[in-house]
Amino acid sequence: MKLSDIMGHMDLATFPEIALVIFLVVFAAIGLRVLRPSPERRAALDEAARLPLDDATPSPTTQRSVVP
Repeated sequence: MKLSDIMGHMDLATFPEIALVIFLVVFAAIGLRVLRPSPERRAALDEAARLPLDDATPSPTTQRSVVP
């Protein structure tokens, strides 16, 4: 039995359905990770969110030198 015989008798409509299920599972996992970060990651995200308000760090616009 050749591979072309096996593939010819298979119901190929199931492959797109399997791909859709895999995509939905990965999409849901990424969505949950983004919307519900772990406590360690939440602390890092909160720190990054406060960076624009921190006066101790110089902004990139003040560090640029003007070249004539």
